[in-house]
Amino acid sequence: MTDATERRERSTAPFLWAWRVLLTVAAAGYLFQAVSAGQFLQGDYAFLRFHQVGTTTLDVVMVLALLAAGALRWVARGPLLPLLGTLGVFAVSQAQAGTGAARMVWLHVPLGVVLIGLVWLLAWYAWTSVRREGRR
Repeated sequence: MTDATERRERSTAPFLWAWRVLLTVAAAGYLFQAVSAGQFLQGDYAFLRFHQVGTTTLDVVMVLALLAAGALRWVARGPLLPLLGTLGVFAVSQAQAGTGAARMVWLHVPLGVVLIGLVWLLAWYAWTSVRREGRR
């Protein structure tokens, strides 16, 4: 490994690890959201509050993941895909939260399924593919 490559990997590592951990937390959190929604729809109305708090918490986690992905791109000169992927997941999560707040369950539930798939795909990518890429 060249000296420049080692230096770049050292500068990338903190942002990459932060992004990976935040996406892993988000992936687990969105699964909890599905469970809390299911409990609420089943008639356990106490879970609606858990679902609402989970949404706010995951919004914070995704904003932090977006900041980590931005730092990975611009500070550490990493690839663009983590930033775009995180931005896309964040946009879908906001649309999904908006449809939930508007009580549009017919759209809220399918968007939730899409959101869970996207965040798990992005988390998988974060743990398997990012190190091999770099800014070209």
